[in-house]
Amino acid sequence: MSTTLALIIISGIATGSVYALIALSIVIVYKSSEAVNFAAGEVVMVGAYIALFFIVSTSVPYWLIFPIVAIGTFAIGAAFERAAIVPIIRRMSARENPLIPIVIATFGLSLMLKGIVRVIPYTEQVRSLPPLVRGAPIRIGDVMILRADLAIVVISVLFILGFWIFFTRTLLGRALQASSQNPLCAQLSGIPVARMRMIVWGIAGLMAGVCGVLVGPKLGLTPDMGGVIMVALAAAVIGGFSNLPGSIVGGFTIGVLQNLIGYWFGSETIAVAPFIMIMVVLVLRPQGLFGGPVHVKKV
Repeated sequence: MSTTLALIIISGIATGSVYALIALSIVIVYKSSEAVNFAAGEVVMVGAYIALFFIVSTSVPYWLIFPIVAIGTFAIGAAFERAAIVPIIRRMSARENPLIPIVIATFGLSLMLKGIVRVIPYTEQVRSLPPLVRGAPIRIGDVMILRADLAIVVISVLFILGFWIFFTRTLLGRALQASSQNPLCAQLSGIPVARMRMIVWGIAGLMAGVCGVLVGPKLGLTPDMGGVIMVALAAAVIGGFSNLPGSIVGGFTIGVLQNLIGYWFGSETIAVAPFIMIMVVLVLRPQGLFGGPVHVKKV
């Protein structure tokens, strides 16, 4: 393997780890409400701008920015669930499926967040966050690994492991899983399903917001950077919308494949690579690489 190809793969792993986190945030919402959260990209954008605000206006260190962004974007997700999802579900009759109204509501949140950010003065020009870690690259043989890329992978993996431990080893995490898998049985068992759904939306917002801090040093910060959701959707489709580990694998896979396609066929093909991957997977295996059998639902 050439040094250039190795660097491209390493960079793809770094961006793929962020895609995996965004895909994970999309999948946990899908598992709880069967709706795709199309506002996840704008929450990523808001998280990046919150970090930029504290970096520009204060001397808050990076390690403190992460919890600030996490709290802020958790509040956005939880508030949206209370203000939009709950009224939608209440107004739907037992025979009606709230899926389409919920999806439309996420589009509304996406447009609202983008509109709010556009009126903030320092968002008029393209900016970027400073690297997470500074210092000389790490040499492994002939390959030079950027410390910033290594930091992105480590932080992403730590967050993924943290969420896995939370969902599988804590009482609240198991209650969230039960509420997502079978709301009726969970409610009969005494689990407050409505509150669990709010927490799921909050956690999804938290994940997306943290991704904004991670991807901010690599992408230009603009109000339109929420388009990264298309890559995360491709990752979720590849792994399977109903499979949390699959979405993680899908994120790393698409990060590497996107860079390789750009290397082999030109940088202009990077933008269309996610759409090509989505079409290929939907044609060959609609449920994704790790998804279960296909179920057709009437909505």
